[in-house]
Amino acid sequence: MVQFSGVNVEEAIQNGLNELDIPRMKAHITVVSREKKGFLGLFGKKPAVVDIEPIAETTVTKANQQAVKGVPEEINAQNEPVKSVSEETVDLGRVVAAIKKVEEKGQEVSKEVKEEILKHEKAPTTILEEKGHGAILDSTPEAPAQTEASGFSDLGIEVEESYDIEQVVAEVSSYVQTVIDEMDVEASISSSYNRRTINMQIDTNEPGRVIGYHGKVLKALQLLAQNYLYNQYSKNFYIAINVNDYVEHRAEVLQSYAQKLASRALEEGQAQHTDPMSNSERKIIHRIVSKMDGVTSYSEGEEPNRYVVVDIEG
Repeated sequence: MVQFSGVNVEEAIQNGLNELDIPRMKAHITVVSREKKGFLGLFGKKPAVVDIEPIAETTVTKANQQAVKGVPEEINAQNEPVKSVSEETVDLGRVVAAIKKVEEKGQEVSKEVKEEILKHEKAPTTILEEKGHGAILDSTPEAPAQTEASGFSDLGIEVEESYDIEQVVAEVSSYVQTVIDEMDVEASISSSYNRRTINMQIDTNEPGRVIGYHGKVLKALQLLAQNYLYNQYSKNFYIAINVNDYVEHRAEVLQSYAQKLASRALEEGQAQHTDPMSNSERKIIHRIVSKMDGVTSYSEGEEPNRYVVVDIEG
């Protein structure tokens, strides 16, 4: 990486991008230090410093290939943003919070399951499904991200706020707006937040250009925004981006898909399998199937190729 400085972080980044002659979307940016105004604006004043490393084209190509690998066409057409490492960390916090909640109600989750979750060898949601605790996931609450050093008993404890959330929202919104402007797309952005989850709503008359084929553009935008937050604030925040009513429509597609699988299982008398799905997609399938008589569902396989089996009961 090469370091660049500026009056503020944004100027330092722009100086680096200009010197390296690369667009922001092809740069891995890490903030080394923020600017300091100094005493009375004179003494101790320091510029902002950032590290910038160009992202190799091969890395972008592999990410694009992985984004749509193994997902059914009818689901890919309304696909959701790809999960990042930060989001998986948030998932862990949610799972632990859910476990604590059900244990308070008298339902015990074994020490073996908790220890397996802490090994980080599989997604925590996958472990719960395999151990017969899938029902816990249906009411998984929001929870803060956790550090690797945290013990299981500490995972559900909220981390102290280190940043001004409103400033964070404003900065990442400005960043995403800049990216969209560079795409020459007219769009407005509104944002809200809950704890450290930032929900961004993009409204535009050209949703197809922001979503892209198989949702690849939206996935890239989600990754860029999450990467920006990670570089600026480490693992403290997670962002969810929606374009018009895209997320809601995707959920409707999945619900219809789950109903078709269940009906097919009942008609043919044999199990039906989905293609590999993300955890959130599997949860939608499980929720819909659980409301139907005569059928049940469970997950099989290893991440990222884990899928849902819809079978007849008994």
